[in-house]
Amino acid sequence: MRFAQSKGASNQERIDYDDLLLKILRLLFLYKGIIRLTILKNIALVTHGLLTLFHGARGGNGWLSKAALARCLPLEISAKGREQRLYRFLNNPRFTPEVLTPLNLALVLGIQLSGSVPLILDQTTIRGIQTLLIGAVFEGRVLPVAFSCFTHGLIQKSQNILEHALILTVMSCFPVESRPLLIMDRG
Repeated sequence: MRFAQSKGASNQERIDYDDLLLKILRLLFLYKGIIRLTILKNIALVTHGLLTLFHGARGGNGWLSKAALARCLPLEISAKGREQRLYRFLNNPRFTPEVLTPLNLALVLGIQLSGSVPLILDQTTIRGIQTLLIGAVFEGRVLPVAFSCFTHGLIQKSQNILEHALILTVMSCFPVESRPLLIMDRG
């Protein structure tokens, strides 16, 4: 697979393709017909940036900042241009957690699944925001593959509807014969 690297007009992308970015793009482009190409490209850039950022030390008392992530994007543009691209991508109404669910499942569980896998549904609070997450067990840890955030004041009907919608989003990514086994607490 070859990707054009443009040197001409300033309105064309100037992506610094390296081996890691090409591997990420190849994996994500398996979903080219399902998810928009621009979103897949931006997910690849952000994934590359996150991996680069996690290789080194970062400030912010352990929290991830958008500015730090923007500095690590593999783009041959100014720091301000990188920040603008990241902020536009994160504010894109087409980029929602539900869009990421099939990709996260494929990355964590693989594309070819045999048999049902256990997934854990849990609720936690992250910086004051209620978060429902579904994760896969991997080496004694839970890797989140789907999530939904909410505040109690903005729930229209009930939290059960949000949980049900998240479960349906995850279940729709699996064939009927190999649906995952969901493990939940009674809270």
